[in-house]
Amino acid sequence: MFKRSAFSSLLRLALAGALCNAAPAFASLTFDLSVATKYAVASHGHNPPPDEIKQYKVVLGEHYLSVSSASESTIYDLATRRRYQIDLANRRYVDYSLFDEAGFRVQELKNRSVLNRALSVAKVDVPAFDPVFDEHELSVASAARKLSESTEAGATVLAVDGNPLARIPAGGTSIGAGDAAKFERMMRYRFGGHPLVLARLASEKRVPAGFVMHHKQVGHSQTRTYTVSALRQSAPASYDLKPYKPRAAAADELDQLLDKAQANAAPPTAAARQAFETEIAQAFADKRAFDAMLGMSELAFVSGEQMKMPTSEQKVLLNADPQVRAFAAAIRPKGKAEMEAALAKLQELRKLTTHKQHMLALFEANWRAKLGDVRAALPLYASVLRANPALAGAYKDMGDALFLSYDMARAWRSWDAGRRMAPGLEQFKAVNQYEQVLLREHPEFF
Repeated sequence: MFKRSAFSSLLRLALAGALCNAAPAFASLTFDLSVATKYAVASHGHNPPPDEIKQYKVVLGEHYLSVSSASESTIYDLATRRRYQIDLANRRYVDYSLFDEAGFRVQELKNRSVLNRALSVAKVDVPAFDPVFDEHELSVASAARKLSESTEAGATVLAVDGNPLARIPAGGTSIGAGDAAKFERMMRYRFGGHPLVLARLASEKRVPAGFVMHHKQVGHSQTRTYTVSALRQSAPASYDLKPYKPRAAAADELDQLLDKAQANAAPPTAAARQAFETEIAQAFADKRAFDAMLGMSELAFVSGEQMKMPTSEQKVLLNADPQVRAFAAAIRPKGKAEMEAALAKLQELRKLTTHKQHMLALFEANWRAKLGDVRAALPLYASVLRANPALAGAYKDMGDALFLSYDMARAWRSWDAGRRMAPGLEQFKAVNQYEQVLLREHPEFF
């Protein structure tokens, strides 16, 4: 009896000791992070940036991450998939989507791959660049890679396809798997790291007191030394945006529009719908079939609903109107030549309506973007949204143009604004589907 009782007591003590020594399953973390970067000139390179040391406060909460410097703070909300960029001096923030981070990196990696192949085919006199370093910078893998490990002075050296990318000394603070995943995600979002390297780091279930990452870019290489200090296994349950206000951009016109949309975007009210219906009916009554057609298109782009079928009398007016027929042809061009002709026709038609010029400008902007002239398209989109800030379809199209120019942050802001106004708009299905692809193929970001 004594032996059984003693064994039970010893077992309970052993279990209690093990639980005390083990890292909590999800403790959350707060720590200081110093990042010292040394630059070196690569072949065919120029003068690199000066060496630098930056200091950060890092919080890994249960549903969010935050990385703060003296001047700015970035909060990654993993529950809502939002990112808040805070200007600490002005106490203002901008609300972004987490999808723009993954979307940019996936597209940028593809772009760099195409560029490298083009340079190789053209036999341009530049050194060959290993795509592993692009993957290391963007934290996205483009192909199957091999991770190898070696030991150097007691530290683990991680190499991908033979390229040394990280040096991780022994020691540090033990953490649970959940916190290790948060640490990995923080590194991915804020500082980069090859997916294989970050996964290996997370598998250690510890925060090293320090570690080194090696990066290469065209023209120079970087050695980043990360030093962790003042680590506490606790964090606030949530972040607080109340001390800050949404930004109201003063200079850039697109930012002004997007900031206003962030604050005001909402589905149209019943009164707004009725105003459109009344305007369209009046245009038909006045025999202004072209204005009526543009009004019907505008209502569809505002509400996200299918364009209402005209009555038989209205169809007669529409079919008989030469401007309506010209407009119908101008919005269905095939090929570059027809698209360029459509641009000229849309500009001509703009002179023939005093009520809906912005709708014609919208289609003109679309064709300019599709022809590759995004720089000319963006001011047109801005003029359209000044005329009607509730035009959800214009936010969709402007987002597409921004995406083509690799301005992913503003592309998603534009798409998000339009989806808050008209979530059922057919054109947004492509955006929704792309987000599902990112979630499925790159869950490490979410």
